[in-house]
Amino acid sequence: MQKRSVRFGRIVLISVAMLFAMTTALSAADTYPRQKGIRVTHYTFDISLSDASDEIVMKETVEVDLLDDGITGIDLDLCGPHAKGSVAAFDGDPCVGRTAGTGQAGQPNTAATQTATGMTVTAASSQGRALTFAQKGDNVRISFAAPSRAGQQLSFTLDYHGVPATGLRIGENKYKDRSFVSNDWPNLAHNWLATIDHISMKAPITMIVSAPMRYQVISNGLLKQQTDLPNGMRRTVWDEKIPIPTWQFAMAAAPYAVDYFGEYHGIELSSWVFPQERDNGYKGFSEVTQSILEFFVDHIGPYSYEKLAHVQANSVGGGMELASNIFYGYNGVPRRQLVAHEMAHQWFGNSVSETDWDHVWLSEGFATYFALLYQEHMDGRDAFITGVRSSAQNAMRYAAANPASTIVHKNLSNISRVIANNAQVYQGGAQVLHMLRGVVGTEPFWQGIRRYYGRFQNKNASSDDLRIAMEEACANNANCPEEGRNLQWFFDQWLNRGGNLEVSASWSYDSAAKQLRIVADQTQKQGMYRMPVQIGITLPPQAPAANANPVARIMLDRQRNELVIPLETAPLEVKFDPDGWVTMMQATFTRK
Repeated sequence: MQKRSVRFGRIVLISVAMLFAMTTALSAADTYPRQKGIRVTHYTFDISLSDASDEIVMKETVEVDLLDDGITGIDLDLCGPHAKGSVAAFDGDPCVGRTAGTGQAGQPNTAATQTATGMTVTAASSQGRALTFAQKGDNVRISFAAPSRAGQQLSFTLDYHGVPATGLRIGENKYKDRSFVSNDWPNLAHNWLATIDHISMKAPITMIVSAPMRYQVISNGLLKQQTDLPNGMRRTVWDEKIPIPTWQFAMAAAPYAVDYFGEYHGIELSSWVFPQERDNGYKGFSEVTQSILEFFVDHIGPYSYEKLAHVQANSVGGGMELASNIFYGYNGVPRRQLVAHEMAHQWFGNSVSETDWDHVWLSEGFATYFALLYQEHMDGRDAFITGVRSSAQNAMRYAAANPASTIVHKNLSNISRVIANNAQVYQGGAQVLHMLRGVVGTEPFWQGIRRYYGRFQNKNASSDDLRIAMEEACANNANCPEEGRNLQWFFDQWLNRGGNLEVSASWSYDSAAKQLRIVADQTQKQGMYRMPVQIGITLPPQAPAANANPVARIMLDRQRNELVIPLETAPLEVKFDPDGWVTMMQATFTRK
C-alpha cells in the first residue's frame, strides 16, 4: 500500500487554528442495567432438539466470578412464557417475534403466532444443592446459597424448556428442509438461552446439541465430540475458548453439505451449505476466504478464533458475523465484498467488541470500511475510491435528511433500534475512518489500527479507546501532522453531531503578486467544523521544477478560511480535496 507524499513547499497558511470545543457524548452508554461485581466466565448449554415439536429442552451451567462481598444473587435474561398471540406486544420487546422494519434482525418462528412461546425454568442448583429462583417476565433471579466473598468463583445449573418466539429460528428453509438456526442480534439470545444478554458481558461457551442424526450441527469454536445416541439421535459438542458476546452465540442444525477446504496458519476453513447449492457455495467461499484472511491478518493482527466457517442460514438476509462462524442468506455464489465485510467483523465487533450498543459503529463502520480497504488491495485505488464515494453518498443523504441523528447513540434505551440509522452507522462510520486516515496519513492510520486491535483483542472498547490509540500512533510517527496528535475535535464533530460539512470555495491567481489565493466559506447551519482539506495544484510544463505541482492544505476552522500560496507561475488547474479524503463534505470550488 502506497502512502502519498504531501509536499508543502513555500505555503503560507492565513487562517489560524481556533480552539474547537464541544460537549462530548463519548462517555454515553446504552441503558442496559449492569450488575456490579459479577463477571460470567463460562456458559455450557446442553440442548435437545426434536422433529416432533419446536420445543427445546435445556440444561445450562453458568460459571461466574464474584468480585465484591455481599452479592446475594444474579439476574439472567430469559424470555418467559408468552401467551398465544402476544407476539405483537410492542416495538423493542426482544422476547417476541417481529417482522423487518424495527431495526431488529429477529423474525418470528411460525409457532410464535400459533402457540405459547418462551422458556420455563424448572430447577436451579449448585454443587447438587437446590437454589432458590424466581422467574418473572423476561428475568430469572437466582439466589445464592450465601452472600458472596470478593474473589469467589461459583457455578450453578438451570433446567428450562420451551418454544422460542425468535432468536432460534425453527422451521423450513427454502428447500423445505427443517432446520434450527440462531440469530441472536442484537439482544435476542435470551429467547432461548439464559444469559446476561448484553455486548459488554463476553464469555467462552460450550454448546452441546442432541439432535436427529440427519442434521449437521455447527456452533462456535472447535468440534470436540460426536456421539451416536439411541433412537436415531446424535450428540455434538462444540467448544469456544475465546470470550464472545451473547449475540454471537451460534447454533445451526440442518441437512448441510460440508466442505473443509483448507487451513491458514492453523485456522480451519470450511463451508456449510444447503446440499442443493453445494457447487456454488463451495466455489464461492473457497476462492476468496484465504486471500481476505491473509490481508486482514497482515494489516490488523492475528485472527482470534480456532476456525472460520461459512454457513448458509435461513435466519438472516445478507450476512451475520458470528464468532468463528458467519451465517449467510445468499442466493447463488456469495459476493466477495459481502464475505470481506463479514470477515472483517471477526476482528472488529467480534474480537474487539463495543463497550455498549451506543458505539455500534466500531463494528459496522469498521466492517464497511475494511471491506473497501480489501477492495483497494485487490482492485486498486480507482475501484476503492468509487466504493468510498458510493458509500459517502448514502451517508450524506441520510445525514442531510436527519440532521439531529448522530453516529454514536446518546444513551440508547431501545436496543432494537441500534441500527435503525444504518446508513449513518455503516456508511457514515466508514467515512469517519476514511477521513481519519486522511487527517493522520495512511501509515499512522494503520499503526493506530494495529495498536487499537492489539490492546483490545478479545475485550471491549469504546470510541475513546480508538481515539487514544490513534493519537499514540500519531505521536510516534514523524510524518503525522500536528492536528492528528489530539483528535478529540475530530471524534467529537464526526461522531456526536449530525449533518454534513458544506463549503463554498474559490481560487484566484494574482500575477503581479505571484500568489494563489484560496477562499473557503463554511455554509452549513449547525455550527463550524474543523477540518484540513487538501489543495491540488497543476502547473504548466514550463514552470520551474521547484514549484512543480505542489500540494497544500487549508484548515477549515471558521466561517471564512483563506490560504495564500506563493507561485511564480499561474496554475493550469486547482482542485479542492483532489484525493477525496473529506467525504462528508458538500463543496463547490470555482475560479474567480
